[in-house]
Amino acid sequence: MRKLWILGLCLAATPVLAQQGPPPGVQLLRQRVMEQFLARYRNQAGLTPGQDRRFTEVFRRSLDQRRDIQQREQQLWRALERQMRPGVAANPDSLTQLLDGVIAQRAAMVEQTRAEQREYVPFLSPVQRAQLALMWERLQQQVEGIVRRRMEMQGRPGRMPPDTMPFPDLDTIPR
Repeated sequence: MRKLWILGLCLAATPVLAQQGPPPGVQLLRQRVMEQFLARYRNQAGLTPGQDRRFTEVFRRSLDQRRDIQQREQQLWRALERQMRPGVAANPDSLTQLLDGVIAQRAAMVEQTRAEQREYVPFLSPVQRAQLALMWERLQQQVEGIVRRRMEMQGRPGRMPPDTMPFPDLDTIPR
């Protein structure tokens, strides 16, 4: 039941988020999913209290930075979509700038990941960092699967710029 509630809320919120930002409750949902993720990671990695304190600080700061990068990329994708409307001539210079911007945001996300890893090195073991990377990747794959299935249900095959970041129930992620 909880899994269906979360999935339903995530999927129902997608079109609204694309137009006006997160509706009430989405931020709370994201927070709950992240708390679940953190609890599972802490349990699996066996963090000491000191590691947990430092990890939580770095993870939360990093999550905010990732969200900022994702929001900038989403804005660029929406601007690119506006330029590419059928029947309207697109401005080649604008397209180039927008595409360069998307690439820059993706590079910023890679650099953010590198910076996170550098911050984790002093207090997480390689095994703990690998556990975190695997759990995070599985979460991202599950989110992408939800978005893909939703697009297919709406009759929009293929990849669409990510307008939202729905979060699944972490109990469904394989360990």
